[in-house]
Parts: sequence; structure tokens; C-alpha cells
Amino acid sequence: LLIFILIVHYGDTTILVASIKYNAFRLHNFMVVFIQHIAVCDILLCLVGLLPRTVSVIVNNWVFGRTLSYIIVHCSYFTNTASLLLICFMTPSKLWLLKYPLRAKIFCL
Repeated sequence: LLIFILIVHYGDTTILVASIKYNAFRLHNFMVVFIQHIAVCDILLCLVGLLPRTVSVIVNNWVFGRTLSYIIVHCSYFTNTASLLLICFMTPSKLWLLKYPLRAKIFCL
């Protein structure tokens, strides 16, 4: 599980650095912003959801307290929902970009 957390952080951080600093993706700016937001949601989900749960599995007890337990559940719910909605919106927006390229430039800028 710790290896999975490290891989997620490495992959999402690589995506963010490549897209922000080096402008490595040859996609429409609209799609790059979606990809960046999904990477940020994945990092938050790993930090807020997986890391405390991994620690509690290793210790075999919940050590973070009752309040942090509620915060982790709500943050996990919101980051999952945001990631899912971003992915669901990417498909119709990509279709819009392909079907109406001139209108999409006005819409997506």
C-alpha cells in the first residue's frame, strides 16, 4: 500500500511538473487544465485518504482521533466526486473540441 502511495505521488507530480513547467502536453489548454485538476485530486485523495488508513493498518488501531476520522471521510468523498465529474466532463468537451474547433476555441479560452 505504501508503494502504491509513492507511485501515485510520483506519477501525479510528474504530470503536474510536465504540464506546468515544461508545457509537455500537446493538447488543447482546456484538456491540460482538466488533467492537472485530476492529478491534484489524486494527490489529495492519497494524502487525506490512503496515508492515514495505511498508518492505522500498520498500527492496527485508529490513532488520529474521532474528528480527523470525519474530516478524512468527507475529504475523500469530495475528492472522489470531483475527480469523477472532471473525467465525465472530459469526454463531451473533447467531442466539442473535435466537432466544432472554432467555437471550442472561444468556449475553452
